[in-house]
Amino acid sequence: MGWLHLVWIAFFVISFSASSQVYPSTATGWVLPGVWEEPLATSVFDSAKEVKEWEVQHADVVFGSLDDVALNQQTIAMGYMYTQKFDCRPEEKTAWLNKKTAERGIDVENAYLHYLEDTVLSVPSVDGGMDYLLKGQPLHLLLIRDGNLSTARPPLTLKPSDEIILISSYPFDQFDVVADTVPSVMRSVAGDDGNIAKWTSSDTQWLNRQNTWQGEFTLASAWLSAFPFYQDREMNTGLKVLSRGLKIWALKLNWPAGTTLSALSVKPWIEADNNTLSFPGWDDQNDRNHDGFISKIEYSTRSNVNASARFKHQARLIPASGLWRNSCWYRTNFNRSEIKDLYGDWYHYDWQRQGLSGAYNDDMAKLLGENQFMLITGGQVAELPFKVGNDEAAKFYAEQMADFLQIVKIKTGTRWLAANISELNLWEYTAWPTPLRDIMDVWLREHYLSPAMGLDRMQRSWDSFALAKLGDKSLIMATTRGGRSENNLTSSIAWHKDIETGLALYYFFNLPKVTYYHSWNQTFIYGSNNTQFDNDNRGSSNWYRQGIPKNWAYQPTKMLDISIGYPSKIPKGYKPIYWKSKQGKAKTTETKLLVGQEKVSLHKANWFWLYRSGWVSEFPEEGVMARQYSDGLVVYRAPKERNQASYFNSKPLRVSLPSVYRRVNRDGSLSAPMHYIELGGYEGAVLKRVR
Repeated sequence: MGWLHLVWIAFFVISFSASSQVYPSTATGWVLPGVWEEPLATSVFDSAKEVKEWEVQHADVVFGSLDDVALNQQTIAMGYMYTQKFDCRPEEKTAWLNKKTAERGIDVENAYLHYLEDTVLSVPSVDGGMDYLLKGQPLHLLLIRDGNLSTARPPLTLKPSDEIILISSYPFDQFDVVADTVPSVMRSVAGDDGNIAKWTSSDTQWLNRQNTWQGEFTLASAWLSAFPFYQDREMNTGLKVLSRGLKIWALKLNWPAGTTLSALSVKPWIEADNNTLSFPGWDDQNDRNHDGFISKIEYSTRSNVNASARFKHQARLIPASGLWRNSCWYRTNFNRSEIKDLYGDWYHYDWQRQGLSGAYNDDMAKLLGENQFMLITGGQVAELPFKVGNDEAAKFYAEQMADFLQIVKIKTGTRWLAANISELNLWEYTAWPTPLRDIMDVWLREHYLSPAMGLDRMQRSWDSFALAKLGDKSLIMATTRGGRSENNLTSSIAWHKDIETGLALYYFFNLPKVTYYHSWNQTFIYGSNNTQFDNDNRGSSNWYRQGIPKNWAYQPTKMLDISIGYPSKIPKGYKPIYWKSKQGKAKTTETKLLVGQEKVSLHKANWFWLYRSGWVSEFPEEGVMARQYSDGLVVYRAPKERNQASYFNSKPLRVSLPSVYRRVNRDGSLSAPMHYIELGGYEGAVLKRVR
């Protein structure tokens, strides 16, 4: 790289950090950038690094991270957080909390919610993310051979001197071995320093079923966890969570005569059958010596026979519906002050090391409601006065979450605490309490706008202006979902038409210094890597050609370069567009909307009709919406209903304009001056006023 290029980058870094906004008429943002790749189908960039440099130049905020502390500090980078869950398979956050609770003598099990009673949930299908628990997959398997450690990957042929270490992230007393013969079994014992002090022989009872040896050893008292160190040696071959403070339970297995080990697993405690999941409950009354383990004697004399968990972790709440693919989550307990204090410290530590200004909490509607827990029987939560699977439980839990997020804001000093709520209307979603709404500074409206969203959805989208009235900021995402490109994957015109319409739709919501624009494809899979085109049409195409950096492809940079000024009043003689809600309506010229018993204050939107069918109905079957800017206009034609594929084929509709304009084309060029515009079905346009 030449010195002139280095000077240019240095100048850019200085000027960018001082610049208030990249584009003249709106601020912009990225969502979860990362995995930069060298482009394969454009000569604009020579490397992944240049793609990253371009991204840094073309957005005002980042929801996620630029994977560079210095770059994060030069912008507003809101990292990723998911406070209401811990992954079933431990992550770094879990390991950190393990270490800190051990240092303070706190039981880490208090970080989780638990069922008080045996519970059955309905599940449409059991995702592969549950395999870690349902198949009893060990966290890690180690082979010790000739004093050396390596990762064990069955099937293995073992020598008599070999040892296998099974490492688990939770205690257990039953496990399965597929081998020629049974092994001798020793169990880890924690020492005063928290590490493994020794191995103790376990009196294991064996039962052979279908070529599987089922082993069970007797625990007279709780089996204490330990850090994965034995005699100053780390019992690890590179698994990060083991090096970050995770405490574990381990077995050491040895076959005196050698054997072929085909499989090794922990016996699951969750039952999956006929689209249901069954979880055992935990009742502290059954644990008479309060060690977090129900011995066989305690089990036979339980006070609550409807709580059958032997180990407390077995009763942790696990959502069974509405999960991401290949995910498995435990629900966080916000009911313990010592846990909330430490958990808040995690975010302070995590944001500082990444150079983040704050973070956005994902999936804010995924709490304790029916969208996560479809209850059949049981469901009472030990730490809360509610059962899962209803709005009351979700609302109560959300209030506790708000209290915790206040702790995070105090510890970090952030003014950039964000939430992903997608299309959720906070005033009309009964499970969302006011404290949770009030604690947030920024809102990520994921997939909020799409080409075929229709008039009805537009007229229901007043909540964006209600949030703005509260002083909150929003990133409003426009996607190609449901647009022309879904049925015309090879058409560059279809893709660009969807993006042009998406920008026009965004400009209906744009508020200076309040909103950020982001353009994306049909999927929820984000990143800075290259586009894909699947010639076999298996559904993985996300652009009409492959090898193009995604954010560069989707952001209409040349259109954004054209200033249309700032939103302004409705032109004289035009009728305002009415808002629509479940309980009432309000004119755009008013600033209040009655929702139930609450009067919601709104920032003025100043939308108006260029055309509507019938001219009498406030909610027409078809129409052309418009919003005036000080130096431009945006328009959108649609029917009332969303996603009507046949409407794309509608005959173009000619409508008169309030003044003389030139259409902004995708390459930044302007059309000839015009007094009217012709719009196809579900089409939006950005116009520049002719002075």
